[in-house]
Amino acid sequence: GLDFRINKQLKHSRSISVYPDFRWAFSREKLMWGVNANYSVQGMNPSQFYLRTGSSSNDMAKGGGINPLINSITSLLMERNYMKLYDSRYLTLGFEKEIINGLKLNFEGGYEERRLLENTTSFSVFDTKREYSPNLPENEYLNPENGIGSYLSDQKHFEFVTNVTVTPYQKYRVYKGNKSPQGSDWPTFMLTWKHGANLASPYSGRYSHFDMFRLEVSQQRETGPFSEFRWRIRTGGVADNRNLPWFDFFHFNSQPVRVLINNYDDAFMLPAYYSLSTPEFFGEAHVRYTTPYLLLKLLPGLSKTLIRENLILSYLGTKNRGHYTEIGYSLSEIFFIGEVGIFAGFDNLKYNNFGVKFTLRID
Repeated sequence: GLDFRINKQLKHSRSISVYPDFRWAFSREKLMWGVNANYSVQGMNPSQFYLRTGSSSNDMAKGGGINPLINSITSLLMERNYMKLYDSRYLTLGFEKEIINGLKLNFEGGYEERRLLENTTSFSVFDTKREYSPNLPENEYLNPENGIGSYLSDQKHFEFVTNVTVTPYQKYRVYKGNKSPQGSDWPTFMLTWKHGANLASPYSGRYSHFDMFRLEVSQQRETGPFSEFRWRIRTGGVADNRNLPWFDFFHFNSQPVRVLINNYDDAFMLPAYYSLSTPEFFGEAHVRYTTPYLLLKLLPGLSKTLIRENLILSYLGTKNRGHYTEIGYSLSEIFFIGEVGIFAGFDNLKYNNFGVKFTLRID
């Protein structure tokens, strides 16, 4: 693939940015492309118009998923194709503006044509005697006895999304008439409403409508030199989920592989990819405390290094999973970019799983 940027600064603190992206799928013999374009206006109440359009293969889990590079390595070397893809042809138009300091509104309308894909190759560098798994997510709602077709099928999708973001008492700096946010002592609140319409059968001509609501509250605060406390809480539901397709489920950020690229503040480190996705009401929480001295850093061999320690707690409550809790401990800033951690998962407070994670932060 190839991507590049075109940026143009205009008068009166205005700018235009265009981000083309082109990729070629060798096995499918298909050109995939995308174009993102922004028109921004700076100042004391910045705003922007944006456009997103293209034709590409997207991960079926929009809330997270395996890193594409990691998936390519596991597929080619171990025949483990974790990522499940669908063909997306989309057009999105949006407008975002800060109305007053700390209050931001975002309006977005979009169309997407969703098509299911099948594996077109079984190539691997080494023959592990495994076979590529079908291009279908593994999830309780997609069991054959539940009727996969009712959740996963080709369809046309329209949506209108409104986001309201509030950061009370937001601090900021002003340089040449342009405002730069500098955080707040208060959390940030974001309320999302999405109205969607899906046409699964072109012969019926009838759209199934739904309304999704989600509330998120988050904050990141420094608690001392090289110490910080981060937390994020989400909850949401769908007014009528009887005909809700898989693509519009609530998808959560699962990262079960042992080696990760980049850091994840809202991830569950043990559940399988796609296993947590649900159309039901949910509650989610992530807490991370980082400090230079807690346990292992008190040892003589580590006390003089820049390594920091982290305590991590995550929770998810859904109808299909019940109450899932995950606790973890990690050492970060190992050689400045590495992190090693151990995690334990509990279903309804009963021990379920344990894992070790190695993370490289290269972003």
